Amino acid sequence: MDGSAGEPRRCAVIRGVLWLYVPFVTVTNNAVIGMALKYIEANPQERDLLRSLIVLALHGPPIVTPTTTPAHVTCSVALVSADGRVLHTRAGGRSWKLPGGHVDGADQSLLGAALRHLAAQAEVEANGLIPASVLPVDVTPHPVDAVPTRDEPEHVHYEATFLLRAADGALERPTSRQISRRWVSVADVRGKLGDKLRSEAAHSRV
Repeated sequence: MDGSAGEPRRCAVIRGVLWLYVPFVTVTNNAVIGMALKYIEANPQERDLLRSLIVLALHGPPIVTPTTTPAHVTCSVALVSADGRVLHTRAGGRSWKLPGGHVDGADQSLLGAALRHLAAQAEVEANGLIPASVLPVDVTPHPVDAVPTRDEPEHVHYEATFLLRAADGALERPTSRQISRRWVSVADVRGKLGDKLRSEAAHSRV
């Protein structure tokens, strides 16, 4: 069995028996359901927003696999510097966004997947970073357009964003020329994520 999380599911008939091959994933649907329920406990006003995610995870294929439709989970990092700015990266001329992406079959947790993307996209290692929680600070569904050339239907990314704070000196390491980084004031982060980051910042100053 191929352990790649990005490989589509396949099936084959062997001696009259139908075998269904699914990508191996370490982050199970039960783990995602547990995360979602704890997140809702902390954010009860978002219960309806995550209802479909929980139903899909209960009854569907691996919810973190990139090929799973109509929705799957992705991860990102809101890394806040000591002076209250949030890291954004850009790759290939695309728009600035939080470091993040799909979950890989080797990732041991959603937070681990987010940290892997942070290291790859921003050259920031976990050493010297302080997670606010093992739970995401925000989970938001984002609609994704279909890509007919890749036979990819429209679907939804449930982006789980983890809040991390940088200790003094943790971000002094220079980055390569291939890495594009910029720091955005917490005041300029939009949506409910921005509201939560500003609330966290206000509480940290108390």
